[in-house]
Amino acid sequence: MAGLSAHSLCPPANPIIRLLKAKTGLLRVLTLMATAITVTLLFQGCDKDREHPVPYVRVSVSFNVLHYNLSAPGLSAQFSRDELGGSAGYQGIIVYRLSIDEFRAYDRACPCDPHNCIASIEEDNPVLAFAPACESRFILTDGSVVEGPSRFPLRQYRTSFDPHTNRLTITH
Repeated sequence: MAGLSAHSLCPPANPIIRLLKAKTGLLRVLTLMATAITVTLLFQGCDKDREHPVPYVRVSVSFNVLHYNLSAPGLSAQFSRDELGGSAGYQGIIVYRLSIDEFRAYDRACPCDPHNCIASIEEDNPVLAFAPACESRFILTDGSVVEGPSRFPLRQYRTSFDPHTNRLTITH
C-alpha cells in the first residue's frame, strides 16, 4: 500500500456521479412500484365480483305516488315488472319515500343471486327489504346491506318527482 494515498483509495465525491447513482436507485424503486400497481389493476379489472351482479336493463316508468300509498315519508311500495310495464327493472322495483320530495328506487333483484332471489319490503318495517332465498336484508334509505351474504347494495335507479302532479319518474 506504499505510495497510495487515502485520496486514491476513495474516488472523488463527484456530485454528478452521486446524482446518477441516486437516480438509478430511484428509477428502480419507481419501476417496482409501477409494476406492482399495474399487476394490482389488472387483477382488479378481471375480478367480475367487483361489478354489480344485477344485470343492466332499461328502466322508464312514471306514476302518481298517491295511487300506490306513497303519500308520506317513510312509506314504501313494491312492483313486479308487469305491474308498471315491461321496463320496470330486472325483477321489479321497490320505491321508498325518503322525504316530501325525495324518493329512492331499487331493483328487487337481490345482488347475491339476481336471477333467483327477489327482495320484498318487510311488512312490519317498510324501511327494510328482505330477500328470503339468501336471507339478505337491505335498508331502503340508501339500498345498503344490513345483514346477509350479499356483498353489494340493491341496484339503485334515478328518480324525479313533480310535486304539482305527484308524479314519480324512475329511469336508468
